[in-house]
Amino acid sequence: MEKVETIIVGGGQAGLVTSYHLKQLGREHVVFEQAEKAGNAWRNDRWDSFTLVTPNWSIQIPGAHYNGNDPDGFLKKDEVVAYFEQYVEKFNLPVQFKTSVLEVVPLENAKGYQVKTNGKTFQAENVVMARLIPETKNPRVQC
Repeated sequence: MEKVETIIVGGGQAGLVTSYHLKQLGREHVVFEQAEKAGNAWRNDRWDSFTLVTPNWSIQIPGAHYNGNDPDGFLKKDEVVAYFEQYVEKFNLPVQFKTSVLEVVPLENAKGYQVKTNGKTFQAENVVMARLIPETKNPRVQC
């Protein structure tokens, strides 16, 4: 069983920003994202014509503030996807794509959690749930 200090479940904006902060602090962690690539919700769950609903100047995720030439404009779907892909690359975030978390349970008589994925099982001191868990998939999460 592989041990890691912190596991982040979900590689969306919340998971990536959490990873960014942990990386800045030099903390060991990994992000598990079930999709194949960053920006999955924008890539697959938005209309092609959909844009960011807040102006570009309001993009404030740590380390990647908007610096383009249209601060009052609105990023298009493909630009948002690229933004998240570049964020992962720029900061070399430890995201494991195509990794689904199936179960999170507290360790008996020990500090931490056992996290079962579709690939293997991990032991972690901390688990950050940074995504919604669809009821239809019935993962087992105990706290």
